[in-house]
Amino acid sequence: MTVSELDKAIKPTMRGAYLFYGEEEYLKLRYREKLRATLLTDEGMAPFNHARITELAKLPAEIETLPMMADCRLIEVEDIVFSKLNKDTLEALAALFTRCEDCVVLFYTRSEEFSAGTPKKPSEAMKKLAESCQIVEFPKQTPARLANWAGKHFTANGTFASAELCHVLIERCGTDMNVLANEIAKLSAYALAKGETHITREMIETVVTPYLESGAFDFVNAIMEGNTQRAFLLFSERRAKREKPIEILSAISRVVTELVQVKVYTEAGLSPKDIAALMKKNEYAVKLQQNALRGRSLASLQQAATLCYETDIKLKSRSIDKYILLERLILELGRSQ
Repeated sequence: MTVSELDKAIKPTMRGAYLFYGEEEYLKLRYREKLRATLLTDEGMAPFNHARITELAKLPAEIETLPMMADCRLIEVEDIVFSKLNKDTLEALAALFTRCEDCVVLFYTRSEEFSAGTPKKPSEAMKKLAESCQIVEFPKQTPARLANWAGKHFTANGTFASAELCHVLIERCGTDMNVLANEIAKLSAYALAKGETHITREMIETVVTPYLESGAFDFVNAIMEGNTQRAFLLFSERRAKREKPIEILSAISRVVTELVQVKVYTEAGLSPKDIAALMKKNEYAVKLQQNALRGRSLASLQQAATLCYETDIKLKSRSIDKYILLERLILELGRSQ
């Protein structure tokens, strides 16, 4: 099921199981909110008809619970790593979904929790769950789609930005829709405070701070530059937001892996535009990564990737405080010049 098809399917009469996966967190959150608003219309009864669980063992009882003074219950399930579920569990889940006559079950997954595989070779979870569950992918949006969305977002904020300037904004701060929404709000507020409604290039250069997806690049760059004070400040901010250790490590590993790729392609003589096309990234982001890579050898980057891999194994197999393992990784990466 595509996002467009999901948009049409969200009605008070909808029932069954849905699984959200993919990289675009902004859209996943917005459609989760739309589901809640559509199904839980009575605020007084909402606490009785809305469940949020993190254990599959609790799901059968929730599905069997009848709605209270309503037609439907919403059951949200999070923190399930589908790659760890065996065949019997997947089959039991698929059978369970056929009993969702009085409820909607929403599995909300993060990028590392569910893999669909490929169209030619879908994952075991994808094949089994798709039999009785609507699986919706939320992929990263293309620059063209984002520019169109950004233009509408400016309009909603009472301002106007041309398609060209929307692309300039995307080039400057990346493709994360949460980031873009915040920057659009900042730009609109700035323009309206000056008595203007049209966004200009000068406003973008004045107001918008260049940065990449979710601050992950800034975090890793601080670590690998040996800027321990800033690295631990950003690490503390992530802990304060209650990000799980595995999520923090995933962000670090993803950026380190991208840096290795950019280094290999750069040394092969490819242009930023060509690298961006190969990696399906924003060209401005590639240029920032290339600047960060100056003075760093491919061997040191590969060593950093190895450290991330070793830490991942330790996180999954040791009882030691997982945040301490990440602190050690930050120090080791800072020394791996």
